[in-house]
Amino acid sequence: HTLTERYNKAYLHISVDASGSMSGDKWNQAMTSAVAMIKAADMSGTIDVVMSIRTTHSKNRGGSDVPMILVCYDSRVDKLQKVKSLFSALNVSGTTPEGLCFEAIQKDLIPGNSTQDSYFINFSDGQPYYGNSDISYCGQSAESHTRKMVTKMRDMGISVLSYFIGGSYESESDHASFTNMYGKDAEFITATNMMQVAKTMNKKFLSK
Repeated sequence: HTLTERYNKAYLHISVDASGSMSGDKWNQAMTSAVAMIKAADMSGTIDVVMSIRTTHSKNRGGSDVPMILVCYDSRVDKLQKVKSLFSALNVSGTTPEGLCFEAIQKDLIPGNSTQDSYFINFSDGQPYYGNSDISYCGQSAESHTRKMVTKMRDMGISVLSYFIGGSYESESDHASFTNMYGKDAEFITATNMMQVAKTMNKKFLSK
């Protein structure tokens, strides 16, 4: 008898909120959790992993901020040494453009299908907010736009897992907003149990 096992290739995109409110333990734990998943993916040999951080940025001090999404690691082109040498320089600032950044990254996501498993993991700690002289991105309109971008991901066959990192200042409106955007894929955690996310995903990856 001959037994042949075949496993799908997998693609994982980790997106971390890098707004100012993520400072401290939230950011440190989010990065630790993300790095744990990057390491497990590297060990598996069959998982491509991309990590991005999203915030707002102004190239001129005192100038108008613009939404920014930074791809800080892509296993298809980067080595683990990049994580070791450069990730400590990443930090938080700005606000939460959420769906605007998701829209910008849509064309780079890998769809899931019968031979390719695809995941999008999001860490965030607040409601969407961004504004300048031309746009006010917040409230129901921003939530609806973010929900639309998340729906597009699901339509591409991507499994979405979205984690709200709670804190002392979180409110019922934060929970309602997050649930409105991510629906059944919304989970509420604290900084102290974020590594459980990595452990759950890594067990899934390394069992393949």
